[in-house]
Parts: sequence; C-alpha cells; structure tokens
Amino acid sequence: MDTAGAQAMSAMEGLPPAIYYTALAMAALLTVWSVLQGPRWFGQPSGGWRLDLLAWRPLHWVVSRRPFQFALQVPLVLALFLILSAGFLGSPVADRNIATVLTWTIWWTLLILDIVLLGRMWCLVCPWEALASWLRRLTFWRRRRDEPLALDLKWPRWLRNVYPATVLFVGLTWLELGFGVTRSPRATAILGLVMVLLAVVPALIFERRSFCRYGCLIGRICGLYSMMAPVEVRARDQDVCRVCRTKECLTGSDRGYPCPTGQSPGALRANTYCTVCTECVKSCPSDNVAINLRPWATDLHAVRQPRRDEAVLAVVMISLTTFHGLTMTPVWTTALAWLRATSGLRYLTAFTLGMAVVVLVPSALYLSFSAMTRRALPVAGSRSTVWQVAIRYAYPLIAIALMYHLAHNAGHFLIEAGRLVPVLSDPFGTGRDLFNTAGLEPGPLVSRGTIWLLQIVLVLLGLYWGLRTTERAHRGLSRRWMLPDVGWRTRLVTSGFLLMLTIVNLWLLAQPMEMRTWL
Repeated sequence: MDTAGAQAMSAMEGLPPAIYYTALAMAALLTVWSVLQGPRWFGQPSGGWRLDLLAWRPLHWVVSRRPFQFALQVPLVLALFLILSAGFLGSPVADRNIATVLTWTIWWTLLILDIVLLGRMWCLVCPWEALASWLRRLTFWRRRRDEPLALDLKWPRWLRNVYPATVLFVGLTWLELGFGVTRSPRATAILGLVMVLLAVVPALIFERRSFCRYGCLIGRICGLYSMMAPVEVRARDQDVCRVCRTKECLTGSDRGYPCPTGQSPGALRANTYCTVCTECVKSCPSDNVAINLRPWATDLHAVRQPRRDEAVLAVVMISLTTFHGLTMTPVWTTALAWLRATSGLRYLTAFTLGMAVVVLVPSALYLSFSAMTRRALPVAGSRSTVWQVAIRYAYPLIAIALMYHLAHNAGHFLIEAGRLVPVLSDPFGTGRDLFNTAGLEPGPLVSRGTIWLLQIVLVLLGLYWGLRTTERAHRGLSRRWMLPDVGWRTRLVTSGFLLMLTIVNLWLLAQPMEMRTWL
C-alpha cells in the first residue's frame, strides 16, 4: 500500500543553525557539569515537598462522590462517538474532518502535555475504559456488589508484564506511519473502534481492569511517562495503612469499588500502575488517601526495584519517538525512496524494513552502552551482568523520550491546532458552516521563534532530568555492591549516552518537519 504521496503535506522549517548550535553547546556543558559534579549533582535524596489537594474540603467532597468520574468521562465518550461518526461518514480529506484533526493534532499532543502536568489523569477520563466499565457493571456510577456481565477470569500469568502493551505500541506506530492513519479519517475511526474492542472485550472476560494494567498501550506509555509527573495518589499516613485490617481500598466497600489494578495507596511508590480512578478516595474508611502535588520526576529519582519489562518499554519508547520524528523529515523520504529504487520493494515492505532498522539500532546501541558501563564500573560493580546494568540505567531514557515527544508534538500543535476552529463549524467536511467559521484560515498560535525556544527548553529539561535520574541509578548500584562511588569513568559513559540521544533529538528538530495539515 503506497501512502507516501497520498496527501501532500506542507513543512515547517527546523531550528535555525544559530539556535541549533547554541542548544548543542548548552547540552554539552550541562553533561560535562554533571560528570564533574559527580555525587554532588543530585545531593542527598529526600522525599521532597507535598501539597495535598484533597485537604481542600470542597474538592474532597466532589472527588468522593460516585458520579465524579462519570461526569468527567461523558464529554470524552461523546467526543469519541463524534470521531467515529465523522471518520466513517465524513470527508476523506484529513484537514477537513474533525476525526483526524481532533485525534492527531489536538488529543495526541494534549495527552503528552497532560502526562507532564497531571500524570495519569487521562486514565481517569478515558472513554474506552468508561464504555468497558459501564457495560461490565450495567450502571454508570452506582456501586454494585455484582457485575453481571463479567466472567472475572484470571489474567494469564505469562502476560502479567508490560510486554503486551509494548507490542501494541510498536504495532500502533507501524499503522500510524506505515498506513498513514493520521491522514485518513476512516482509518482513524477504525483504530478508535479497535481500541473500544480492546478495552471492552478483556473487561468482560478478565477480573477488574487487567487490560488497563498490562495490555493498554496508551495506559502503559502514560504509566512510565507519569513517573515524571508532579501529581501522585498516595496514603497520607502509611502507619494508618499498616494497621488497617479491612483494606477496603483493595476489597471495596459500599462507597467504592476495589482498586481496579490491585494497588494499595499505602504501598504505592510510583505512578506507573495507578489509574487515578479515585475509588480508594471513596472506599477508605480513615480518609487516608491524598492526591498530592510534588516535585517533577520524583518517581524516577526513587526507583527501588527496576523491572526488565519496564526497561524494555523505556528503550522502545526512546526508539519510537526518534523514529516518529525521523519519518517526518526529508532524510527519511530520501532514504526510503533509495531503498525502494535499489531493491524494488513495495512501499509498505520498505517502510517496515526501515522501521525495523531505526528501532533496533538504538536498542543495540543501548546494550552496547550498557556493556561499556559495566566495564567502566569498579571491580565489585563489574560483577553485574549487562542485563542488570541495562535495566537499572533504562529509566533516565524516560525523561529524554518524554520531553522530546512533547517538543515534537508541541511544534505540530502550535502550528496546526487552529485548524480545529473551521472544522468545528463543519465537522464532517460536508459544506456546513454551523458557527460561521468554516471559511477561516487560522495561522500558528505563536511565532516560529517561540516554538523553537520552547522545543529547546523541553529537550534540555529532558537531558537535565535524565542526568539526575542517572545519578540515582549510580547510587543504587553503589549500594548493591557496597561501593563508595561508581567512579568518573562510569559517569562519563552514562552521561555521554544521554548526550548522544539529546544531540539526535536536536538534529531532528533542526530538520524541516512535515505538518499533518495544510498551512
């Protein structure tokens, strides 16, 4: 299927040379400073400050009401139905159909911004989960002891990891870019319908929200990314949770359902698997659940037990965000055309081969870096295997991937988001003009210079948080092998790898970038 030229795209110029080289110099200086500072870079670990939002009683009253989540989900469910209807019945032109504009220009960017600012709040309002829970419980918000349509089978033990979500994430990227889903309203609607089935069918078969915890590609991406977020659900006082015998947060009560992902606020140490459904707020008899504001990247700085499946997903995320940016540059277009011309391959075959190379190369480089890190460690630390080192040092990649992801999407959003105004007046692209705005030709929301500055700041923040998280990984490895320090050579290798990723991200931002809609 040749979709390369299915719809002409306009391009946004990349970072000017002066800004690009300045950003490179700043990234290099930041990296050198982190190596020279060594253990002083992070300082003494601490829990950091917390601000309990639920201490404000009016907010607590609202959140503890049973219709709270339902009220937030209804607008998103209506938006989903609008996207499905417009995708199947509306214009096939992407920038004239609300299905593609709302999904890929608005939602896809705001989702990443939501994670950066609010953590897992998307899961609170997720329309796919809403449909699954409403159908499973046969009620919108009322607490029921029975769930008539649920079989409540155990999720297979061999799938109790994030590998299913990782595979789906790779598959979505292949569909999105290989089949040009972002340029097809109908394909966008089909993908939305597939997501409905992926949420509803497992919800009817398996206990609680097993798919949300293990299989949902969006939930798992949000889960790792939300380790950076300044919002968390935690117990106010862990001693209260320790002496609690009823554990109504896990078993449920007349006021709330059991935690759908089996999380106890008293045991929560990271945002990764909490869906912020607020059922624990409703269930807890001691009013011991808080929704806190906190410093950014708190979870990344406090990883206690690195997990292999999470590390694999982190590496895949850094690879796919890089790939996503590359495919919108002339470099990818030229390389793909050369591959097809020399091999005679069809477009989709050549695309798949190119995607495999671009995704596997960063993974191979990361394993090579892990081997170099292992050799750079002092003698005791070098007893770690390459896999142990790779798992421990994968978490800093989350910061790099998230902030580049946001920088890339912000460029699209700030240039193209205005397209929503005329499309709202004619959502199906059939010639209507409901609000007398269908003929508008909106320009960028801000100047190009502002966009470039924002992108540079975001990428450098990603490097900053990545370096600080790496220092925490150094501390963890030092404690494991009772070392005084990992040494400057280890810091040079680990920081150098993060700098290399940052240079690649800045280079991608310096390339002309295809827009999803006409400008």
